[in-house]
Amino acid sequence: MSRRVLVVCTANVCRSPMAAALVAHHLGAAFVVTSAGTHRSELGVDPNAVAACVEFGVDLGGHVPRQIDRRILDEDGADLVITMTREQLRTVATTSHNVLGRVFTMRELVRRASGLQTVDRSWDQWRDELAIGRSVGDLMGDDEQDDIADPFALGRTRVAATAREIDALAAQLAVLVPR
Repeated sequence: MSRRVLVVCTANVCRSPMAAALVAHHLGAAFVVTSAGTHRSELGVDPNAVAACVEFGVDLGGHVPRQIDRRILDEDGADLVITMTREQLRTVATTSHNVLGRVFTMRELVRRASGLQTVDRSWDQWRDELAIGRSVGDLMGDDEQDDIADPFALGRTRVAATAREIDALAAQLAVLVPR
């Protein structure tokens, strides 16, 4: 049975397509990783994101941006939703009332997963334990500790730096996820 991961950013043209591709690359075939944006975009995938991902052996060329809705959350992101910022996390959480316990910023997810003791547990147990001790108040406001800045339209160097940051987080996550 595949585990479903949905990665979300603002327009689904830069960070979330890169993150989805890199997370899928590190997690492997047992995971179905897709992406969406909190806002509708008429743009195609950022060419700088496509170029940045080539360095990691992943191809974004066929990516088509889409906007998140309840159907996508229920069908694509039923297991785990990863956002790039707290603001996107709040948008996701208000789109579907029963998703809060399985939506995390990418940095928060890696941080929380790193804090779990290593024991045999199922995917569902692992995901549920990630949210223990978390309060809604903890998710208010922006936080540099949780947010991955948007490099869109800031040039190839910034997009590449963001891709490297996301790749490092995806590699850490891959080690922490139960198989």
